[in-house]
Amino acid sequence: MRIYFCSDIHGSDICWRKFLAAPKFYGADVLVLGGDVTGKFVVPIIREPGGELTSEFMGVHRRVSSAEMLSTLRRRIADSGQYPFETSREEYEAMSRDQSGIDALFKRLITERVAEWLEMADARLRGTGVRCLVSGGNDDFFEVDQALAGAACVEDPNGRVIELGQGVEAMGVGYGNITPWPCPRDIPEAELAVKIAEVADRVRRPETAIFNLHVPPYGTGLDMAPRLDRNLRMVMTGTGPEMIPVGSTAVLDAITTYQPMLSVHGHIHESKGVRRIGRTTAVNPGSEYAEGVLDGALIEIAPGRGVVSVQLVSG
Repeated sequence: MRIYFCSDIHGSDICWRKFLAAPKFYGADVLVLGGDVTGKFVVPIIREPGGELTSEFMGVHRRVSSAEMLSTLRRRIADSGQYPFETSREEYEAMSRDQSGIDALFKRLITERVAEWLEMADARLRGTGVRCLVSGGNDDFFEVDQALAGAACVEDPNGRVIELGQGVEAMGVGYGNITPWPCPRDIPEAELAVKIAEVADRVRRPETAIFNLHVPPYGTGLDMAPRLDRNLRMVMTGTGPEMIPVGSTAVLDAITTYQPMLSVHGHIHESKGVRRIGRTTAVNPGSEYAEGVLDGALIEIAPGRGVVSVQLVSG
């Protein structure tokens, strides 16, 4: 069984298309996207009173004077993981004073893109025999779960145990430990431990199972991120940002206790790597979604042998 795993594409349209191309490009039998599916920002494209379109994107003020330029701008915004929104100057000014309206718009744009992605997955994967597992992560609203529940060719392992064949089970938990930001699925470590155990206890044979846990295990080298000060700015040293472990102790305890064959993680973009935790092979492929680069892991599993190889790939 060849598994392609990635995580944290954060709304990047081009990364989603690359994810769906993994069966053809890498010969993968199983696709797994381990959380943080959706993006973080809306980019207004404003129709000015004179009819000109303007937008602030990637720190650059842009003027759009043709349909071709508009199409290119919309594609670049979507590929970066952000959401283009065409609006009038009047509507933009009114909405900027209405936080509830902004929140509603953001959720609508998120769910529309997820729906488009699921239609794309159905068109490309139907009849191929490829299994595709996608789950929400700590950054994702629960509306993502609702969309995934209605998907034809995509399965959501969040809170479930899924049979993949060859005696391999996959379980998933997309919640994470508390971060400096108010993310929808951030919970205290004690609650996270309970959520993991509720699913892990239903796994029949952990020694041949895959634990899809969004947050990496604490202090393993898969969870190193810049230290932030009270103003959420990086603490710098003479050689760059000070890096500290920010993973989950609940995830580490679960891996140590259940010793699954494989654990796959995301969440910490800067900390790609492969580690051994007892009998478990733990993987974080990292993320460079904003540049349109899809970081992933190609994992070979053989009956009776477990994890045969792990190759970190980018493309």
